[in-house]
Amino acid sequence: MSTKRKTYPGSIDRHGNGYRWRVSVGGKRHTYRFRTTNQKEAETLARSTYAEFQKRAEREQAGLPGQVAVSALFDKFEREVVPTLSDGTQRSYEDSLKPIKTYFVDECGDPAVEKVRPGHIQGFLTWRRSRRVDGREGNVGNRTLEKDRAVLHRIFNLAERMEYRDGNPVGLTERPKWDARSPVILSDEEYEQLIKACDGRPMLQLYVLVLGETGARCKSEVMWIRWEDVDLEEGFLQIVTGRNGHRTKGGKSRWVPMTQRLRQAMRDHFARYRFGQYDGQPSSWIFHHTISRRHHKAGERIRSLYDAFRTATKRAKLPSDFVQHDLRHRRVTAWLAEGKNPVHVKEAVGHADLRTTMAYTHLAREHPRSLVEQEAKREELRDLA
Repeated sequence: MSTKRKTYPGSIDRHGNGYRWRVSVGGKRHTYRFRTTNQKEAETLARSTYAEFQKRAEREQAGLPGQVAVSALFDKFEREVVPTLSDGTQRSYEDSLKPIKTYFVDECGDPAVEKVRPGHIQGFLTWRRSRRVDGREGNVGNRTLEKDRAVLHRIFNLAERMEYRDGNPVGLTERPKWDARSPVILSDEEYEQLIKACDGRPMLQLYVLVLGETGARCKSEVMWIRWEDVDLEEGFLQIVTGRNGHRTKGGKSRWVPMTQRLRQAMRDHFARYRFGQYDGQPSSWIFHHTISRRHHKAGERIRSLYDAFRTATKRAKLPSDFVQHDLRHRRVTAWLAEGKNPVHVKEAVGHADLRTTMAYTHLAREHPRSLVEQEAKREELRDLA
């Protein structure tokens, strides 16, 4: 007489309105109750749960961390990874972490890191679309979703490095697609209008010149320049990272050449402010407050010139969507259009990858114009003949 072969580990018996499953894994005895009246479904659950128990036992035997809640992973990420990022990136990550923590901790019940699946990630993206952190109505765009997904990807990369789990579930989800913003590239005339609109504001005018002539990043680089970072003799400006805990986006110090125009502006700035005294002390910063106000003291570093910059763009009657970072795009685009060595451009602006630098070529009309230059020359020769 043949007997049916058991296809599940341990033992299963009917218990109340479900099934009770008992099994021993790695010397530990487990008892589980499955809320189903279907025995085949209970057997399937037993097999999948047994695989999880085996995996956990193998990790324990290897001395690897046991179950870690996602809240603990988020705390570790905020404590150990976020502080190593540049100021702007930190703020961006903090904006993403708010909804991420709300969803995984409050909505999902703070699951173990190893139990997070691609479905959880996709569920977060769906949930996030209709929830804004700024309090405004309406859905968030795909660009915000893609940014949040990128932060999640980095968080679970940390989990994988710490061996809290195998694999990154974020990599198995589709990236939200969005149309990148097109930078506003000012013409030479518009650039001069902007500089002229800063008349009477020497700090602001120099700030615009540094952005426009070097392509340096605004808040994380230019606003942190000290007097000793400027070499007037050789004509270089040093962008320093890692000083007193401040880190730039690229994480690498570099020297940027100054144009003659910027060099002269720096000389004038040195003559005017270098040896100024504020409460008996000179300021360490190129961009500093000269008058004490409610929220700052004279001599302290200026943290932002955003409002003053916006006022200047309005006075210059520039496009309403023009932003400070567009001056960086203008500088890189102009250098490439002039035929400057892309490797040198990459080093000057602090790109980590040459492909990032070369992506700016699509912004310059001079590059596609070369496609018809030869034809124009042939037409000119025919007319002369």
